[in-house]
Amino acid sequence: MKQLFTQELLLLTVAVAATTFLLGGLAGYLVLSKYGLALGVLQAGDKTNGTEAGAADEGKGQGPQAMLVRVGTVEREPIVPVRTLVGDLIAVRTATIPTEVAGKVVKLPVDEGTKVIGGKTLLARIDDTWTKLDDEKIATQIAEKEATLSFEKDELKRYEGMLKDEAVSLSETEKERTVIKELEASIAELNVMLKECRERKDRLDIIAPFDGSVVAKHTEIGEYVPIGSRIVDIVSTGRIDARIMVPEASLPLLDVGDELDVVVDSLGLELRGKVFSINAQGSVGSRTFPVRVELDDQNGILLPGMGVSVFVPVMHESTQLLVPRDAVLTKPDGSMIWIIKPKDVNTDQSNPQKETLVAQPVPVRVLSRSRDAYAIYPERDSDKNLVVPGVKVVLEGLERLIPGVAVRIDPDISPLSPVPGMYRTGQQIIDRPKKNRPKGWQSSR
Repeated sequence: MKQLFTQELLLLTVAVAATTFLLGGLAGYLVLSKYGLALGVLQAGDKTNGTEAGAADEGKGQGPQAMLVRVGTVEREPIVPVRTLVGDLIAVRTATIPTEVAGKVVKLPVDEGTKVIGGKTLLARIDDTWTKLDDEKIATQIAEKEATLSFEKDELKRYEGMLKDEAVSLSETEKERTVIKELEASIAELNVMLKECRERKDRLDIIAPFDGSVVAKHTEIGEYVPIGSRIVDIVSTGRIDARIMVPEASLPLLDVGDELDVVVDSLGLELRGKVFSINAQGSVGSRTFPVRVELDDQNGILLPGMGVSVFVPVMHESTQLLVPRDAVLTKPDGSMIWIIKPKDVNTDQSNPQKETLVAQPVPVRVLSRSRDAYAIYPERDSDKNLVVPGVKVVLEGLERLIPGVAVRIDPDISPLSPVPGMYRTGQQIIDRPKKNRPKGWQSSR
């Protein structure tokens, strides 16, 4: 019994000790946790207060950042409205060069793309063997006939002497004169044949008829070509024409000699040419008429078949409100411009003397256009006093504007060039966080 009591007392003591230890640890943990939380809040509060104070000090005296823009000016000037017509370049002259002499081609020094000079460049040469032989044969026949003629002339003199002595009859003398005339006619015919042969010999060399370029070759060295066979095709160089189909409404506004602006689409080359011809025979279906504009081929840069855009007037000159083309922002719901005006109330306390400029959108209607400017008219009557000559309009940076935003004018008027990290419109590329990117989004940086 005594032993059992001792064991129970020992177990009770151990249980009390363990409970006391656990309660003490829990109490210590709670105290330390409360102290650490208070310390963290205090530190966070100090940090927040310091940050807010620093931010307040840092932003003290600074207002919203003004947007940098480039501007143009509204002007009232004469304008000739134009429209763009698409056409193509055509060669002034195109020729298929044939051979005038039959024979074998022994020389062909040109190929497709070869530049040729009129009257100088050799296109092909025909074998002259048979022509030389014909020349020698005819020359021999002429020599033979001339020898016979000389003999017959001596005979005629002898007959005429004998006729005086009545040794021969008059008919025999006339017969001798007839023989001489036949020989003279025969010699004359042979001379013509000789001249023809030598002319044919001179045409064995086929020479370019005008300055141009070879565009096709129809024979090769060693090939026998009959008279009239095609040798090469050439097109002229130096001058080239732009051909467009002009609607009948614009035809009275054009005249031969008028200057038109032309853009070669593939090269981005801007030129100015003169109207060379207006064809009176047009297309009945489309009511358009062919017009050719004379251009210089820019040392062979412009080639037949290239596409061109020609600016053709659509009405007579008139005076309108004009803005540069870059000032008009066209959207599906209409067009607008952004004007620059002083802010109604000056809130720049740091510099009261400085005028604050803001941007304001103005819906406009495009009346007509030229290559460099648009003729506009305000859509709302309330905006008519805002769009007047001398008012500044935004040319670059207008895609990022919002109504009433402060702006500052860039004094640098040199052209801007794209930089990495920019869209073609000039807007900056901002990478979104991956979780916020729409499906299929890709950065074009």
